[in-house]
Amino acid sequence: MTRFKKLSKSRGITIPKDMAAELDFDAGTALDLTAEEGKLIVTRHVDTCRFCGGAEDVKRFGDVFICPECAEKLHKEVCGA
Repeated sequence: MTRFKKLSKSRGITIPKDMAAELDFDAGTALDLTAEEGKLIVTRHVDTCRFCGGAEDVKRFGDVFICPECAEKLHKEVCGA
């Protein structure tokens, strides 16, 4: 999939919504930008917990990344256990 985009005055770009969804990039997703052979390569920096932003022991559940601590809190909130 290729798209034509112009840089903004501040040299920023916006990733089209459908491309971001395909790559599982949500707002706030940390990305690495690499310039290589005249190309810009965009990759996810690390998986981070959607709730606290932590990166330690993060697991994917469906389309959500969550750390064990937040998973436990969520379980208690939902199940009352």
